[in-house]
Amino acid sequence: MATIKSALKYPFAKFGRLFYWLWIFLPVIGWLALAGYGLRVIQAILKGNVKEVPKFGPFWGNCRFGLYAVVVGLAIGCATSVFAFLQMPMGIAGSVIYYAVTIYIGLISPIMIIQLAETESISKAFDVVRAHKIVFKNFRKYIIVLLQQFVVSLVLLLASIPIITLVFTLPAMNYSKQYLYARFYADLKNKPKY
Repeated sequence: MATIKSALKYPFAKFGRLFYWLWIFLPVIGWLALAGYGLRVIQAILKGNVKEVPKFGPFWGNCRFGLYAVVVGLAIGCATSVFAFLQMPMGIAGSVIYYAVTIYIGLISPIMIIQLAETESISKAFDVVRAHKIVFKNFRKYIIVLLQQFVVSLVLLLASIPIITLVFTLPAMNYSKQYLYARFYADLKNKPKY
């Protein structure tokens, strides 16, 4: 199981790789490449590379993979938005439904992203039943991962009180989050089959 210490060390093992976030300054294709790279980070962790963030790799391959991530992210966002519209006509019941769905999607969406990284298949990413089983059959461990992620983010935010260090801590938070979720997923012994 991943620890807070290992999650904090992971992004900084190869310090120069924290600068990959600079691709966001290249509109659209840079964003796609960075999103695809995030999935490559998850893949590397699933394959056992838990010591350091991987190299950026082929730019256009990351862009293609990033497009998959955008499709899945938009679909997850749209699913949540549909329930947001229920709040108005249904009043309090609509709000309760919206928040319940938002929490549920918030819990299973990291696993859906990991499924995308693992299989490189959009259809496998949307295996909601499998993601549900992974989260709720291992709920205690999953809550521990969420708490670890909170602590890691808090530590990194406190470390970035001088604003200049935010350029390091924000990407580090993202890598640490990917590290914790991917290690949780990789450590599961009885994952449901696709």
